[in-house]
Amino acid sequence: MLKKQAPKHTTTTEVRSRMAETGRKPTPLQAQVLLAARRRCDDMGDGQAARDQMKREVLETPAELLADLLTALSTVRVTRADLFQPTTTKE
Repeated sequence: MLKKQAPKHTTTTEVRSRMAETGRKPTPLQAQVLLAARRRCDDMGDGQAARDQMKREVLETPAELLADLLTALSTVRVTRADLFQPTTTKE
């Protein structure tokens, strides 16, 4: 049985350095959105394939939509466990 480790959050500097490796320099807003996307992937416990897809989709997002995407990724943060816990209601 493996112990679940706390996710390592990525910093903006790390996001930018990975982008530099691919020959592309992200705009400051793209770097913020990539960081928020990485944190969302951490929260959801996503694998590398999902993280790569998220990165591609962020980079393909038109510049005029990046601020809205950042807001969406930053405001409501849930974990995968939050999705599967039963809710109780009083009748």
